[in-house]
Amino acid sequence: MSTTWVTFLFEAANFLLLAAVLGWLFFRPVRDVLERRRSELESERRAAVDARAEAERALQEVRARRSELEGSLEELRERVQREAADERARIVESARAQMQRERESLQQNLVSLRRAQARSLARDAAFAAKEIVVHLLEEIQGLDLERMLLGAACRELEKLRCSGPLAPVIVESVHALEDEPLTALAAAAGVAAADVSHRVDPDLVAGFRVLTAEGLVDASAAGLAAEAERVLLGQIDRENSNHG
Repeated sequence: MSTTWVTFLFEAANFLLLAAVLGWLFFRPVRDVLERRRSELESERRAAVDARAEAERALQEVRARRSELEGSLEELRERVQREAADERARIVESARAQMQRERESLQQNLVSLRRAQARSLARDAAFAAKEIVVHLLEEIQGLDLERMLLGAACRELEKLRCSGPLAPVIVESVHALEDEPLTALAAAAGVAAADVSHRVDPDLVAGFRVLTAEGLVDASAAGLAAEAERVLLGQIDRENSNHG
């Protein structure tokens, strides 16, 4: 073997030895550093992935919470609207009921006013009737009128006797009476003349009023006027009831 090849081989062996030494002294620590860096990067990547996953979970929770809150708000809004509608309906119904009560009260007041006016008119009419009766009696005053009213009183007393004994009997008239009309009234009442008492009442205008144990017999001008008023008031009350 020539010197050139020996030298070449020696140099190659030295180079390989030097490369092995350098690889052991230099490249291995670099590889270790690179490996650690790669491991750190991998850890950071996994941490970033975990953080991203955690962020995604948090975002999903936030979205779910937001959706829940929106649902609660919508439910609350609908409930408030229902309650507002119910309150509005209650207020309207209360106002209608109040208006109805006021309308009924006004109608009742109007009916009462009409009845009061009707009664006032009836009293005025009865008073006018009384005045007419008084005027007519003043025009036809005489024994015939007294006999007519006396006969009416006697007939009513005879009817009243069917209810029971009439004593005691009190006779009222405009003037003091003679024995004849008192005797006639006592006989009609079925009592003795001594059991009949008498008193004067100028307000009767004419005729007789007889008070008994079974009731009153009024055959006087004032009684006729009172009967006219009673009939008028009864008629008006019936008409008001029919229209009410």
